[in-house]
Order: sequence, then C-alpha cells, then structure tokens
Amino acid sequence: MNKAERLINLIAMLLEANRPVTLERIRSSIPGYQQSTMASFKRMFERDKSDLREMGVPIHVEHVDAFGEEVGYRIPKREYYLPELEFTQEEKVALLLVNRLSTGEVIPLSRETHSALLKLSPDLGAGSRMGQPASPPWRFGAPSGSVEDLTDLWEAVVERRTVRITYQSLGGDEERERSLDPYGLYFDRGAWYVVGYCHLRKEIRSFRVSRIRSGVELDRSQEEGPDFERPPDFRLEDHARILPWEFEEGSEYQAVVRFSPKIAWLVERDLGDVYRFKPRKGGGGTLYVRVRNEDGFLNWVLSFAEDAEVISPPELREKVKDRLHLILENLGGEADA
Repeated sequence: MNKAERLINLIAMLLEANRPVTLERIRSSIPGYQQSTMASFKRMFERDKSDLREMGVPIHVEHVDAFGEEVGYRIPKREYYLPELEFTQEEKVALLLVNRLSTGEVIPLSRETHSALLKLSPDLGAGSRMGQPASPPWRFGAPSGSVEDLTDLWEAVVERRTVRITYQSLGGDEERERSLDPYGLYFDRGAWYVVGYCHLRKEIRSFRVSRIRSGVELDRSQEEGPDFERPPDFRLEDHARILPWEFEEGSEYQAVVRFSPKIAWLVERDLGDVYRFKPRKGGGGTLYVRVRNEDGFLNWVLSFAEDAEVISPPELREKVKDRLHLILENLGGEADA
C-alpha cells in the first residue's frame, strides 16, 4: 500500500469515528501499519500525522476514558468539511422540474445557470441492476421516462391520489402491478424513491422510481380526489434510508455478521447509525442487520469476501456457503474451458 492510500484510509477512519481511536486500533485496522514492532509503527504514524496537519487536516488528541490514562485520535467533521448544502425534498423536486422545463429551451438559461443545474441535478438512472455501472446523469434535452414518473408521483403525493404502477422487484425479473397510496418522495445515493401504502402487501413500502416499468396512472382517474389520508404518525424520514436487503419481498428477520478488523471500521462508519454494531476487542466487530430481501443481502455480504462471516441464523449461513460453492464451481468450469 502506498503512502497516499494509507493517509486516505487514516483520514476516513478518524473522520467517521464516534469516539477517539486508539493507536492499537489504528494499527490493527489500517493496512500499511502492520510493522513488526510498536515503536516502528509509532514512528510511521507520527510522520503521517505531521504530514496531514501540514496539509490542514485537524487531527485532535483526546482522552479515551475519564481517567486520562489513554489517548486517542479524531478529526472533527465540523472543522474538516465546508458547511453542507442541504435541500428539502420539495426543493429537490423543484430543481428537477426546472431541469425538465429547460428541455427544448422552454426556459432560456445562461451558461452558468445551465452548468449549476446540471451539477445539482439528480442521477435518475434507468433501472440498472446492482453491480452494473450506473446510467449517466440525466441531461438537458434528453427525455427520460423516470422524469415523467417522478413528476406524476409528485402530483399524486400533493393531491393524495392512489396510483397504479408496474414494478420490477429488486434482484429479479418479476414485474407486478401495484396499487399505491404515495405518501412522500425522497432522494438517496443517486436515486429517487416513493414511500406509500402498498395495497398488494397491505403495508407501507418504499419503491425505487427507476424500477417502475409502466408509467404512473391514477387508479381512479374518473373520480376527483383525494383518495386517501396519510396516517397522522407518518414521518418520511423514518423510511428515507432503506438498504437493498430491506426492500420489498419476504418477511423480516435479523442476521448477525462478523467483520474482520480490516473492514469493520468502514462498516461501522456506513451502518453504525442504522444498525447495532458491537466492536470486538483487538479489532473487528459484529453487525446486527434487518433482512427482508435475501438476494440483496447475500450479494452485499459476499462482496466483502473473507472479511465478513454470517454467524446467524443458521439457515442464512448455509445459504452463504451454497452461494460460495456455486461461485467456486463456476470458476472451476471457466478454468477448465
């Protein structure tokens, strides 16, 4: 591992840490710091720390416990990042609609405004599958069914109208018609999602807009709305971070996954605020995950290779083994060919 990669990993770890990180954890977690002796590791770490501070990275030294016997390191986000630019869901939709209206020069835009809107425009995608490259960002002048669907869904949310959609489930080719009471829209990691009451499943579900295959139609087009009322306790933020293995099909259960010291800190950074994460002494940790879609979960776990191990439930652990055997068999077949 070169020095630049080591420094990037160190910055990422100290930025996302919820508490000061000890030297022992830094040494065991970041590749490139596994020197034969602690003294040689400390010399390398001190050089890296000095280099980062010269570049303006604010590395703080803080006590790990109340007795002050051990210190750790942390980078406060408020000192490292510029203030984050945040938009409400309504503002995001407004920007997208301006993009739509600018198609065909309906609204004349200056070059600077055009450039700014292009940078702010969401990547609507085209329903690309997991593991494949994402579609390029939506561009001015390029019609997109996803834009039409999003506009229709937004109007249905505002007017409280029930809609019909044909939806492709995650991880499969099955397309089924759904009747949906849309409660709200949110944008997450390059994609738009609609949350609402699914009449097929009889519960509130989230749907990725780019997986809608039929367009959005009113379920009662001959009648005047509204068709439904949102539950008084509904909050969009409760549904605005649903991970691939939590989507759509199957009953929900808990899976326990153990991660190696090499990758555990990244998992804690990305998912520690969503699931319970239990650090292990000497590095590594255990994550307690909600699973609904097993294919999505298996794809995620296997992406970590030997650095992730499913502990329970036993049935899921066996499915991981079966998937690994199938992968090895396919690799063996390719080698023979």
